[in-house]
Amino acid sequence: MKQGFEKRFKNGDIVYWCHSEGNGGYTVRYGIVDEQFSDAIVIDYLVLRERRLVNGIPIDEFESETKYKKLPKGWTYNTKLFEMTYSDLTEEEKEFGLIDIENPENIKHAYDKGILVKDNTIFHGVIGEDITKEGYRILKKYPMWQHHIDHVSIRPDKVYFTYEEAKSEVDKNVKEFKRQLSLTDYEWSVEHICKNLDIFKAIHGLSERDIDSYREFILGMDNVENIETRIYQGQIQWKYEDKKRWNYIEL
Repeated sequence: MKQGFEKRFKNGDIVYWCHSEGNGGYTVRYGIVDEQFSDAIVIDYLVLRERRLVNGIPIDEFESETKYKKLPKGWTYNTKLFEMTYSDLTEEEKEFGLIDIENPENIKHAYDKGILVKDNTIFHGVIGEDITKEGYRILKKYPMWQHHIDHVSIRPDKVYFTYEEAKSEVDKNVKEFKRQLSLTDYEWSVEHICKNLDIFKAIHGLSERDIDSYREFILGMDNVENIETRIYQGQIQWKYEDKKRWNYIEL
């Protein structure tokens, strides 16, 4: 079994991981374990409990209206036909105060007390007005274009029991971005060429001497910073980035 993939987590454990924001940014996220499989851990996001009220009704209990009502006197297109408010904090929530997300015991206590809940229990749709010539009604719905992620599955070796471990991975990724920024175009291209040559070497079990011949061939060409490489049908190929044709290498 690969290191980090052993059975380490159980249902209810508070865990952390390094989350990619998709734009070069990384953050630490946390959640509660649902289940661990051999190669993935399913984790539910945790959020503050639901406190929204629609016209004084808890949003979980509010149902879409079926009967149309008459528009109020003086109505205009800017008139709000329902009121969204929040229920008061409980005495326990006031006493608990801020949740220290770096402390898993603090998070678990907030979850056990109902201050934090699984994100999949929260309504993530919209409350809107349906206005027609028949009158108006308030609807609770999920727009077709709106999607919400309330849980994730992650490789076991990328899940941690402590905030510090996940933060260490965040810092490592940020450091790598800074290293890449310091590279010249030539160095960047050489690095990617060598990565593909290493893959090619592993596929065919080549010796370092064999792979050096391919490396010397490619790096001996003009404008190395404009060269791309790839593995195609088990072979190494190269081309200049402004050309379409990929070329095989004959040594």
